[in-house]
Amino acid sequence: MSENTQPISLKFSLSGYVRSKSVYILAFFIPVVILFLAYVFFGVNPWVGESVLVLDLNGQYVYYYENLRDAFYGNGSLINSFSRNLSGETVGMFAYYLASPFSLIVMLMPRAYITEAILIMQLCKVGSASVTMCYYLRTQRRCENGSLIFSILYSLMAYMIVQLMDPMWLDGLILLPLICKGIEKLVDEGKWLNFTIPLALMFIANFYIGWMIAIFCILYFLAYFFAISKTRFSVKNMVLSGCFFAIGGVLAAVCAAWLLIPLYFSLSLGKFEFSDPNFGMKTQFDFIDFFVNLLPNVYDTCRPEGSPVVYCGVITLLLVPLFFFNDSIDLKRKIGYGVLTLSIVLSMYMSTVDIVWHGLQVPNWLPYRYSFICSFLLIVMAAQTFERIEGIDFKSIGVVFFLLFGYVIYVDKMDTERITLLATVWFTVLFGALYALLVYMYKKTYPANGIKIALVSIISVELLICSTYTMYQIDDDVVYSNRASYNRYITLGRNTVQKIYDMDESPFYRIESTYHRTVNDAMAFGSYGISHSSSTLNSGPIELLRMLGFSYGGHYNKYKGSTYVTDAILGIKYIMEKGSAVPEKTDEGEEIGENTSAEGKITPAENTHYDDLVLANGDSKDIFYVYENPYALPLGFMVDDDILDVVIEGNDPFVNQNNLLSSMVTDTKAEYFQRIPIDEIIPENAKPTVSGAQTKYTTRVEGENSHIEFIFTAPTDDMIYMYLPATYERKVNLWLNKDFLDYYFEGGNKVIQTLGRFEPGEEISLITTIASDKNEVYFLDQYFYYLDEEAFKDSVEELKQNPFEIEEFHESHIKGNVTADENGILFTTISYEPGWTIKVDGVKTEPVKIADALIGIPLTEGEHSIEMTFFPKGMTVGIIISTAGIIALITIAVISKRKEKVMLDRLHDF
Repeated sequence: MSENTQPISLKFSLSGYVRSKSVYILAFFIPVVILFLAYVFFGVNPWVGESVLVLDLNGQYVYYYENLRDAFYGNGSLINSFSRNLSGETVGMFAYYLASPFSLIVMLMPRAYITEAILIMQLCKVGSASVTMCYYLRTQRRCENGSLIFSILYSLMAYMIVQLMDPMWLDGLILLPLICKGIEKLVDEGKWLNFTIPLALMFIANFYIGWMIAIFCILYFLAYFFAISKTRFSVKNMVLSGCFFAIGGVLAAVCAAWLLIPLYFSLSLGKFEFSDPNFGMKTQFDFIDFFVNLLPNVYDTCRPEGSPVVYCGVITLLLVPLFFFNDSIDLKRKIGYGVLTLSIVLSMYMSTVDIVWHGLQVPNWLPYRYSFICSFLLIVMAAQTFERIEGIDFKSIGVVFFLLFGYVIYVDKMDTERITLLATVWFTVLFGALYALLVYMYKKTYPANGIKIALVSIISVELLICSTYTMYQIDDDVVYSNRASYNRYITLGRNTVQKIYDMDESPFYRIESTYHRTVNDAMAFGSYGISHSSSTLNSGPIELLRMLGFSYGGHYNKYKGSTYVTDAILGIKYIMEKGSAVPEKTDEGEEIGENTSAEGKITPAENTHYDDLVLANGDSKDIFYVYENPYALPLGFMVDDDILDVVIEGNDPFVNQNNLLSSMVTDTKAEYFQRIPIDEIIPENAKPTVSGAQTKYTTRVEGENSHIEFIFTAPTDDMIYMYLPATYERKVNLWLNKDFLDYYFEGGNKVIQTLGRFEPGEEISLITTIASDKNEVYFLDQYFYYLDEEAFKDSVEELKQNPFEIEEFHESHIKGNVTADENGILFTTISYEPGWTIKVDGVKTEPVKIADALIGIPLTEGEHSIEMTFFPKGMTVGIIISTAGIIALITIAVISKRKEKVMLDRLHDF
């Protein structure tokens, strides 16, 4: 008997536990299934069709996950990367994008299924948000009857669906209900650990949404203390609760200090100055039109002009007005929730307050990033209305439904593309009628489990339709990426880079590509490069690369605009050219992709600068041709002291390159690039006028060809380049000798253009066609230069004589030797930023900043050993502070538990 009792007991214990937690299990899996089905209907699956990659998730996150995954498995550094803008710390990037514990899902799944791993991560976040909301409604709002209904609504509200493209923000939706529960426990019972712990987790998971939730915590604390809580008011309670709240909030930040402090130093490198917000007060949308966003299927745009995303179910529209007519809800609570919700809406309405919510920065796309708080409050009010259904009369249900019906009919008459008769108007009317009927029946037969099941079913259908519809609208707005296009491209790129590493085992060199899926390709390829985009930017190297003529977009650089000079100085040793549809075999029968020289076997399009084709690697659709740059300099090399005085500024990148290179080798300014005079400027259907310091060309007759032709003569057979500076950028097309060359200005295309080699004395024509939608173009000047290649090669050979010979290279630790023929500077192409510790011959040495961007190391004549170690500034202090905070939390928890036990023992004895 005893042998069989234990398994039976365990069996019944397990089944009993599952039954007791069944509402949470359903709360997790129902929204997970709904979202998964929405993705399937949209076309996302592991084999063909779309992926979950869109906008930031497509252009940034997936690459950061790739990079983090490599570091996670020991193939990189968790704290620094040479795959971004020459180099840069990655702790700030981790804190900004990747610190969510759900990122571990992406780390553990195979790389080939990274898009599926991200999908699973999204599903888990949605399910978790539903569970925490369900827990909050049941334990704090006493909404046991409708907790499942409204937790599903919360987890699949419009904000959640739209922001799946920014998964770092979704942890806020998971933790917000727990934080609100903590505030309530703090006020009602004086227990503040329930508040501190989830808030600390929020600061760690994503400080940015954590900032917004921290602001809301202040508002919610005040609203709950003075209006929502039933705790008797007294000055003593107010002071104690206020102190506990402040201490709990500070302690939460202290526990997250290990990440927040280095993040602060990361953001101080450029993010804080990224935008110059106008704090002048203005309204941001028509207040009446705001309520349109509460309707289903009214997706606006994620662009800067977008409106708040607040849809959270048609039943919410029905129940929130009834909240204020519910006799079972006291007036104070109605005022508290009403004022709290109105404060969030007004925050979005008034620009100055909105900027404060966004961390004193104007959001770059995806505005109103805290709008989920508004949806949270609406759902909580709706849930309380449903729970206290006895306080509503039948007449109120009918009145609210007909008011809703009248509003959507009115909205249909509005002149807006967001509203469609079927998807918005009749959808709202149909589901509104169903919910009004079911609420009516629920009140009449309360409690009625069958009606609750019907509500869950209908709400699931509504959310499935709206989620799928929103995905299609997002696709029209910013386009989801095809799964195969990402996986095949990244796999081919990684494979090509690995073949380069197998071919060249040198400790360090940079690899770049003339083709970019996005500017973050290097992070996914596992290569070192200069192209990168991130909100945690270091403005120094980004600005330097811009002034040297590379593609620039404020927070990013792209390898476009290179010259022999910049490729040499930056140590770009291999350049990948992308081709397509190549023969399966070469002339000698060798398969494409073999790690051998491809010279004489295939005939790809020629690289603009280099002839030495060293590798061809491809599949049936695409191929990478790899060219070697014979002039690439090492990561560090000795230069003249004059480098400390180099000035990189102005609109002429050729002058900047002359200054940079000549400062390395001589006391005088050498002109490697020499300007070519323009023989003739011929405007066609374009009227030139003076506009300040610029020349403005305006189309005379709209609809007809309008262009400006520049004619000049090649002085030598050296490489010729071009650059067109302008203050006001208007897109133009470039035509070189009547052949299309490229676009210019818009889209990061204001770069140095390589025109090529020509016969001495040959006449060259460059035409800039004015776009018909602009009908104007501006030029500050027109720079045409040729490079004195012999002088350039001589200088490069001189700089190669004293290289930094690397013995050990890791992205956060570099060790090697260098010989200085005389006192000078070891010039490195490592980004200057706090965190690097440099030792010369074992003695700590302070670096110098070169060109406001790069690390230089002063050296005396002789042989020197150099060791460079990187550890993020502030992290050591942050770890110490966080450790103290965690110890304090544990101590408080233990003491509180002991006090509680003593009180229970005394009560028991009594």
